[in-house]
Amino acid sequence: MKPASFLLVDDLEENLVALEALLRRDGLQLLKATSGDQALELLLEHEVALALVDVQMPGLDGFQLAELMRGNERTKHVPIIFVTAGAGGHRRFQGYEAGAVDFIQKPIEADILRSKAGVFYDLYRQRQQLAAQRDELVAQTDALKQAAQQKDILLQETNHRIKNLFGLASGLISLSARSAENIDQLVTDLRSRMQSLARAHELTLPVLGKDLSGERETSVFQLIQAIVAPHQDHQQSPLLISGTDVPIAGNGLTSFALLLHELTTNSAKYGALSSPAGQLAVDISVSQDVLHLYWKEIGGALIEQPPERKGFGATLEKATVQGLNGTISREWRPEGLSLSLKVPMNRLVTANRRLPENQK
Repeated sequence: MKPASFLLVDDLEENLVALEALLRRDGLQLLKATSGDQALELLLEHEVALALVDVQMPGLDGFQLAELMRGNERTKHVPIIFVTAGAGGHRRFQGYEAGAVDFIQKPIEADILRSKAGVFYDLYRQRQQLAAQRDELVAQTDALKQAAQQKDILLQETNHRIKNLFGLASGLISLSARSAENIDQLVTDLRSRMQSLARAHELTLPVLGKDLSGERETSVFQLIQAIVAPHQDHQQSPLLISGTDVPIAGNGLTSFALLLHELTTNSAKYGALSSPAGQLAVDISVSQDVLHLYWKEIGGALIEQPPERKGFGATLEKATVQGLNGTISREWRPEGLSLSLKVPMNRLVTANRRLPENQK
């Protein structure tokens, strides 16, 4: 907690030295001014808990200084105690009218001075404590609001994933049923697809714990194949991957997998992966330490106009792309979606893994 400050104003240096000797204590800063003008300068630079002001000074006297203090928003609430050799009824009235809270007669009695000044020292300390408590309450309130928002986001993501899993399960059942000749074959095929889906889903989850030596890692090709695998027909794959395979690991893997999972889920529900004749082509390249992913769907449902993208899935995708410091753009064609994704490689490869020179 910063020290409290008292302002001592007297045109005689020996009076200031005497006041300083009487008031000196731990946690108190004593500011001294030998004129009203100097006092005003100090008041503009410091927060003052109490001003002890001599009434009779050349130039700007104590009453005039008090009136100027009361007219300034910064200093209007500073308590003022006048120090004077003589204070008749009229002068006292004038002093209170100027804004004084009290008078102290010269010669000064040390106990009276310390007692009166101590009251304002304690009041200032209490205001500091109240301000600190207020700031702490504000910080706690903000933290609670942030926690509530994070909880809402988590619930939305959980709800979104559960709905997607139900939708995917329904689609996988239909996909398996197309080629199954009997119940046993349907069960075997569906179990295989569900296991592939579980493996792909695991890639979207971060590695728990702080030991990065065991962090999950793979390559972009392997990641795409794992995520699309549950939607492939055993006889003919709808996926064609071309270009340059690159390693991916760490937190970037989780975010990138989550984004690919979202794109694949949408394709399985509305795009090329929802149709037996659908084809998905993904091309990967790296240029100037930026990964370029080009995603092209053909043979899905006919697109007459670009769909309205809203809901938590769109929000999740936007947040994930921003987290990767990437960009994404779409082109809706009648035959299917074409998509371009760019992500800096330093978001996908950990510091201890360097990209081969031929892949930069």
